[in-house]
Amino acid sequence: MTASLVDEPFWWSVLAGYPTNYWVDPLESATVTGPDRVGLHYRSGAQLSGRMTCPTSGVMRLQVLSQHQQPYPMPDIADAGKALSLSHDEGSVQISGVGVEGRLGAGGLVTHTLSRPGAASMEIAEKEALPIADMAANTGRLMRGDVQVGWVEAVSLAPGAAVYGSGESFQGLDLRGRRRTLVNRETHTATGRDLAYLNVPLVWSDSGWAMLANTGGMVGLDVGASQRETAAVVIDGPALDLLIFGGTPAHILATHWDLTGLPGEVPDWAFGVWLSRATYISEAEVGAVLDDLAAADGLPDVVHVDAWLDGNVFRTFTCEWRGDRVRFPLGWTARLRERGVRSSVWLNPFVLAGSDVGERLRESGLLLTWPDGSPATTADRANRWIVDFTHPLARRWWDEAVSELFAVEAPDAVKLDFAEEIPSAARCHDGRTGAQVRNLYAHLYQSQTLSAINALRDTGHLTGPVPMFCRSGTHGSQRNPCHWVGDTPATWDGLVSALYAVQSLSLSGFGLVAHDAGGFISPGTGEIPTQRLDGQDVPFFADVDPELYARWVQWGALTPMMRLHGLGYREPTSYPEPYRSAALGAFALRRRLVPHLAAAYPAGLRSGFPLLRPMALAFPHDPVAKTAELQYLLGPDILVAPVVTPGGRRTLYVPPGEWVNLFDDHRVHGPGWVDHQFDVDSFPGYARAESPLITG
Repeated sequence: MTASLVDEPFWWSVLAGYPTNYWVDPLESATVTGPDRVGLHYRSGAQLSGRMTCPTSGVMRLQVLSQHQQPYPMPDIADAGKALSLSHDEGSVQISGVGVEGRLGAGGLVTHTLSRPGAASMEIAEKEALPIADMAANTGRLMRGDVQVGWVEAVSLAPGAAVYGSGESFQGLDLRGRRRTLVNRETHTATGRDLAYLNVPLVWSDSGWAMLANTGGMVGLDVGASQRETAAVVIDGPALDLLIFGGTPAHILATHWDLTGLPGEVPDWAFGVWLSRATYISEAEVGAVLDDLAAADGLPDVVHVDAWLDGNVFRTFTCEWRGDRVRFPLGWTARLRERGVRSSVWLNPFVLAGSDVGERLRESGLLLTWPDGSPATTADRANRWIVDFTHPLARRWWDEAVSELFAVEAPDAVKLDFAEEIPSAARCHDGRTGAQVRNLYAHLYQSQTLSAINALRDTGHLTGPVPMFCRSGTHGSQRNPCHWVGDTPATWDGLVSALYAVQSLSLSGFGLVAHDAGGFISPGTGEIPTQRLDGQDVPFFADVDPELYARWVQWGALTPMMRLHGLGYREPTSYPEPYRSAALGAFALRRRLVPHLAAAYPAGLRSGFPLLRPMALAFPHDPVAKTAELQYLLGPDILVAPVVTPGGRRTLYVPPGEWVNLFDDHRVHGPGWVDHQFDVDSFPGYARAESPLITG
């Protein structure tokens, strides 16, 4: 019998000692029971069996199952099975392997060295195991009464060290002093709160350690918030699969990719300009928009359409896999390609309750269910049934639907939306609960789509990679590029939140990230898309403050992938001068950058660098650079410091060397802080003076 922490309103209150029926059953000793097996003995008298392995050089892995539990498929962890030696020593297990030395026993898993070429050493706190209320627990089972509900791991924090990772965060990059609840959620355009569409159970420190909890459920973090020098990681559920490794920031991300997969490939054209609004309602409307932009020399490379589907997608928020042949006649994507513009279409893993496709899936048992066997609905909308990607027949059905999509609609890209709000009480075909797959579900959905696309490539029905614009996910989802940070409000605060989020995703191993340039929704915007899809003649508006719009589009041009999207007009020609010209100038710059970005992306992956590189990753030995959280490097040669307040003034940290502005040739020299006034047609985007972007 197990319980779940997902539905606790403030799980971290456990760490402060409330409610009092939570307690930690600490590990007291360990023994060797086989070549890679250990016996774990807890203070309560519980005895569990664990497995110790070395998946790759410098990585230590501990897997534990509570009694009567079975392992389930998770994001694939590459395990090359490096030799690991275990020996018993006075109640503990001494561990030795390729790049790892440590001990498992009282105090938990203590590492003495974790290394790969050039890596730093890593130290995990070796403390007496005490109740969580005293915040001195190191390793143990988290109990509610006599029921195990999770695990607690505690890591010592070096003075002054920063901690990064955890996926998307709208609150900042350094987790030190913060609490986070890693549960994928629909944010409903909130800014500056601990809500995120995409959470990753990876945390790492610039002092040299990293910890990955291989779980699809909730993970809680208390990174020096309750006790300054200790980070507590709470893992929901009875099973433990913990990987510990170390090194420099780039080594840590490279190791993470060794374990969970490299960020996936995209075609070069995907680095161009993507244009969208919620939503273009017909091929005729798309054509009129492109005519307007072509006249202004602002034709995009890709147009995304949400409402290609039959019905009112902004009322149902489901995918019925049936195109609207009145609004989007057959061949509409081919006609776009004739204009030199590629297409992207909207998908999601939900079907409308009671619809034809929903009933077929229900009758075949291919949906998540409630405990009574009826179809489960998403946690935020009662009209949506959920495809069960743990069911092999559901995966086959999805493959067939994707194959038909490319045969009939022939899009060049797909946007994979939603997948966050999986209810905790739902049941999967393979026996897991919704709580156990809450964060994993989006990964299953996206990976199955990529598998279907790759099958079409293998049979020659598709040529080249297909970009997938995804919103949710977890560790391993970086293999399904690209991921954007969801529905941020069209405000200056929304821009800053998006800036934090794309960087925190990059620090969590995501190689291609994006945001909705212009912001998704302006304050006071109504449900215009719903009305328009009902056939009412309700106009769109240029709803974003023009200065904010221009600055956001300029920033978008210096993001790994550039997409404009929102509930109002996002086309530059809809905004007044001088903001119209500023945005069109950003389009032109982006076209110039495409070859550079297309080359820099795969080159960086070979050494542990995503395309967007926060300063803490790009300059790990510069203590000042890591404090500059509102700027980053794009590839190795472009410094980006988005304008984050009205007026155009910006203070930025300039790394060593000479840097040349990509908009107006303004030059700055580092290291040091620079304060500069940027006119509306300029922007703080600089290239190294020796870069081919300047010399070529």
